[in-house]
Amino acid sequence: VSWLAMLFSNLSQPYLSYGIYNEGLKRWLYLAVNAVLAYYAAVYFTDDKNRNRFLLITFWAGMIASVYGIFQYFGVEFIWPKVLNPFGGRSVSTFGNPNFLSSYLVLLLPLLVVIVCQPALSKTRRTFYFTLLTSYIAALICTLTRSSWVGAVVAIAMTITILWKYESELFARSKKIIAAVGVIFILLTVGWPKSSIQGYNPSMMERLAETKLAETNYYGAWHQRRLIWSCAWHMINENPVLGKGWGCFELFYPFYQGRHLFLESYRNFRTHANNSHNEILEIWSQTGTLGLGIYLWFLITVLGYGFHLIKNLTGQKRLYAIALLSSLVGMWVDNLLNVSLHFAVPGFLYWWNMGLLVSLGNSEEKTIDIAKPAKQALLWLLIIIGGAAVLRYGASFMAEVHYFKGFKLSKRDLIQAAIPELEAAHNLQRLEVNNNYELANCYARGGLRDKAIYAYKESLRANAGYDEIYFNMATVMAQMGKTDEALPEYTRALYINPLSLDGYAALGSLFLQKPELYGDAGISLFKQCTFIFPQNKDVWNNLGYLYTRLNRNEEALAAYKKSLEINPDFDLAKRNLRITLARLGKKDREFEESDGLFRSVEDAIVAKNWGKALPDCERLVKLTPNSFKARFYMANIYFTVGQVERAIAEYKETLK
Repeated sequence: VSWLAMLFSNLSQPYLSYGIYNEGLKRWLYLAVNAVLAYYAAVYFTDDKNRNRFLLITFWAGMIASVYGIFQYFGVEFIWPKVLNPFGGRSVSTFGNPNFLSSYLVLLLPLLVVIVCQPALSKTRRTFYFTLLTSYIAALICTLTRSSWVGAVVAIAMTITILWKYESELFARSKKIIAAVGVIFILLTVGWPKSSIQGYNPSMMERLAETKLAETNYYGAWHQRRLIWSCAWHMINENPVLGKGWGCFELFYPFYQGRHLFLESYRNFRTHANNSHNEILEIWSQTGTLGLGIYLWFLITVLGYGFHLIKNLTGQKRLYAIALLSSLVGMWVDNLLNVSLHFAVPGFLYWWNMGLLVSLGNSEEKTIDIAKPAKQALLWLLIIIGGAAVLRYGASFMAEVHYFKGFKLSKRDLIQAAIPELEAAHNLQRLEVNNNYELANCYARGGLRDKAIYAYKESLRANAGYDEIYFNMATVMAQMGKTDEALPEYTRALYINPLSLDGYAALGSLFLQKPELYGDAGISLFKQCTFIFPQNKDVWNNLGYLYTRLNRNEEALAAYKKSLEINPDFDLAKRNLRITLARLGKKDREFEESDGLFRSVEDAIVAKNWGKALPDCERLVKLTPNSFKARFYMANIYFTVGQVERAIAEYKETLK
């Protein structure tokens, strides 16, 4: 309902209507495969005969992923020709992201704990499962994912607590085994070494200690999440009942982020957030209070049913119920700071575990009689929907093949060869932002400007939240002389990303061309730019120029002075300052003195009159300490007169 409400309310929007449809459909397909089908398969196709086999499959998958991740942590790569890890020393295994591997292991650890506690287990099998457990804990440490560490501790603690409560006899017999699990955990936690991968590679204890940085510094892991949460909260405030539409967080997020980037605490943490990094805000921002209420109702129902099973089941089924429920709770805790519930592999296992939990209870079926024609119609409808999904995924796969071919050709500057590949990808999957953007850039680089603008618009239909798309499209429009069309696109780019100096320069250049029309707008633009980039001499000079054109000479004077304060060697600002002083009938003694000293020093250097050059240059450096030219002259003079130590010190200041 939230998705449809947002879709219909934006049908008139040229880009958002497509994006809402596209992003929402992706989320629906994700739910269909990873939630509905995984849950359904676990509920209806597992029983007492095959349940252990299914669990063993996931255990083996977890072990392979864990061992591979551990080897990655120590710089050993089996699959790729070299270590390919954008996360530094954090292991990703086959998951692509350390946070996904860690959540997968959180879901498996409680099951291993209850299995090793079973009294009927042979010594060989218990050793095997202890080996699995050890590899899982080690791999979990290798991910350096703190939210999953907390989730794992909560899940295991919950497992042990419920065992003590409902399986007191087993708990008493398993104290040594549980203690052994604790010893393994402590030894690995304390003794596990740093990764041998270059780059970011803290130990576990150093990773935990990093959290203290948030008390005294701007710390990315904390402040970037605060930035994302703030944007999610704005979405909730704006649409409290139904949210911004299911699956649309990534689409709308950039339009809320820009306003926060004026705060120093968030300025260095700009991101393109796929998810909110908090499960409550994730659901609330997209489906509103109604959706969050239903979601919490669902989770409470799962929790209640899980405890119902624990109270009423016996033997191995009760142990599995304890472990599966604990694994779900661990995943919920993990996703208060993580996003793994919404990505395929950990998300699949989460819903699979939930289905396994439900399958432990008595199945109650209700048969609904459907007339034969209706049955056939429903069957054909499901076949058509399934076939359409297969075709879509097949087309999506082939589109990715063409996209990566085209992308590699583009990066090798083989534009004419890249375009057909990217066009093929676009034909197979129209609303894919990365491919459309690359195609548009290739058109632009190849001089096909009309096609470039069309492809940029296709990119925005796929996802309208990327400032670089608006910027590049505006640039092509400006090159075609379509200034009136370029202006709003540059403005949108800056609204999304107010940290783009190129954006200010491009939009500002259009304002500077017609100051009689855009003078006030240009002044507002450059004043905003000086807030973000206070040490940029060109911005202050441009601001001064617009003040001059609007005959606001006092403000122009202040702007030119600021430009020269940043760079006393900026000749254009010097010339503008002289003109403005003349207009105002004023004199600036400090400016005139430094200007005179520059001429005097240069004349003395030409004449090799070092006795005059030295004291004049020392006075000049005191007046203009930020002047590269003055300090360079000073260093050269010191060197020439034999004061080598002072020359070296001055050269160092010059380099600064």
